[in-house]
Amino acid sequence: MKTLEIEKIIDEMDDVASIKINPSFLNREEVNSPILKQVDLLLNSIGEKGLKLTAKGNLPTKVVKELVLCCPTESDAKYFKFTKRFIEDEQIPAVRVRVLCEVAKLIKVSKGKMHHTKLAQVYMKASDAEKFIYLLWQFAEVNLAYFDRMQDLPLVNGIAFIMLQIIRDRPKMFREPKVYNAFFVEEFSIIVDKIVKEIKVDSYFPKDPFDEFESMVELRLFKNFFVPFGLVEERGADYKEVYECAKTELLDALLMPVGMVDESIMLNKKSLHTFQQRIKKENLDIELFGDFCYIYVQGARYPLVPASVIADNMVVAKRHIGSLAEKEKAFYLDFANAIEQTLKYFTRLEVKGGGSRGDEMKHQFHSFIDGLYALLPKEKPFKTVEAMRSAMFYFMDMLTNVYGVSLLSSDIYTECKKHFGEEAIEDIGAVVFTLGELETKGVKFKRVNRKFETMVKEALMAFILGVMSIHTDRID
Repeated sequence: MKTLEIEKIIDEMDDVASIKINPSFLNREEVNSPILKQVDLLLNSIGEKGLKLTAKGNLPTKVVKELVLCCPTESDAKYFKFTKRFIEDEQIPAVRVRVLCEVAKLIKVSKGKMHHTKLAQVYMKASDAEKFIYLLWQFAEVNLAYFDRMQDLPLVNGIAFIMLQIIRDRPKMFREPKVYNAFFVEEFSIIVDKIVKEIKVDSYFPKDPFDEFESMVELRLFKNFFVPFGLVEERGADYKEVYECAKTELLDALLMPVGMVDESIMLNKKSLHTFQQRIKKENLDIELFGDFCYIYVQGARYPLVPASVIADNMVVAKRHIGSLAEKEKAFYLDFANAIEQTLKYFTRLEVKGGGSRGDEMKHQFHSFIDGLYALLPKEKPFKTVEAMRSAMFYFMDMLTNVYGVSLLSSDIYTECKKHFGEEAIEDIGAVVFTLGELETKGVKFKRVNRKFETMVKEALMAFILGVMSIHTDRID
C-alpha cells in the first residue's frame, strides 16, 4: 500500500538539507498555505472520470481561473487588474501547481485527460500537516528557473532550505530579500566563488554577478517558493515600493531553530530505564550500555553523524533481517537521537559552564550519570568493571581511528597535542586515568558498596565529559 512516507521525508530533510521539522507540527490540524489549497483545488477538479484538457494539453480556463484567484499572493495579485485571459501558459500560479503535482506524482495525463494517481488517493486522505511536508520536499525537486526567463542556476535551488532556515532563525522583521541574501553569503563565504564562476552576466545590460544572484534569489526562492507555500509574507509588491519579506507563524511552527535541543527526549535516569524496558517488551537483542558507549563516542566527531546513519550501521552490523531488524532500527534511531540531543544540551556554547541554568544542568547531568550506572550489572564488582570496559575500548578506538592518535607512543600527551587543545587533552587524560583506576582497583572489591559506586560514577563522568570536550574542541 502506498504512503506519503512522511517519517522518511523528515529524516531526509535532516540528513540531506540539514533542517529539522518540529515534531509538534504534525499535530497541527490546519495549515494555512496558498499552494496547499491550490493543490487540493486541482485534485478536486479532476474527479473520478478525469479532467478533460484543452487541445494543447492545458488545463481548462475555468480551472486556471479558480487556481489563480483562490488565494493569490501579493506578488501575483498585482497582475490581476491587467488579466482578462486565464490560459495556463500565461499564469505562473497555475503552472506552478501543475508542475508540483507532476513532480509529486499526484497526477497523470492519458488520452487528453488528467487523472489521479494511486498516490493522490493517499495524499487526499492525509492531514494538512502531512500534505504540506510532502509538497515542500517535492517542490525542492522542481527547477525554479522554469518560472522565469533568467539563466538556469542550480545554485539557487541548492540553497533553498538553507535560506529558509536563515529566515526562520531571525526575529520576525520585514527585510528586503537581499538582506537575507547577505546573511547567507556571510555564513557561507565559500559561495562567493561559485557566484562569480557560475553566473553569466548579460552582455547587453552588464550587471554585477552578485546583483544578478540577488535578483534570482528574490524571484525564485521568495516569490515562487516561500511566499506561495505561506512560509514568508511579503509587502511592497508594486513597482514603486520596496519589496520586503518576513517569516510567518507557519515557518516558526514548521522548523526547529538551529541548535535547538529537544529536551523531552534527552537521556536521564527515567528515559534510560524506559529504553531498557522497551528492549524487554519488544524482545530486542540489545546490550544497552555497550551500545550507548559505541553510539556516544560518535559525538566526538564534528559535524555529528546523522542518527539515521548510525541506526542503519547498528542493524547492519548485527546482520538481522525482517521484522526484528525493523524494530531494532526504530529503537536505535530513537536512542541515537536522544544521545545527540543530550550531547548538544550539555555542550552548546551559549550555556557552556552553566550560566543561569547551572543548577538545573547539574541536576540533569547527575540524573544522566545515575541512569547510566543503573544499566550496569551489579551482582559482582568484576561484572561491573567488565561492562565498563566498553567505555575504554570505544574511547580508545575513536582516538585511534578517527583522529589518528598513536596509543603506542611513549608520550601520549605530546601525541594528543597534535590533534587537540589543552582542555580536551586534560579531559582525555582523566578518562584514561579513572577508567584505568577502575580496572586495577575495582576488581579487588568483594561487593558493590558506596565506595565502589562512587568510583564507577567518577569513571562514567570522566568518559562522558571526555567525549563532550573533544566535541567542543572540534567546534572551536
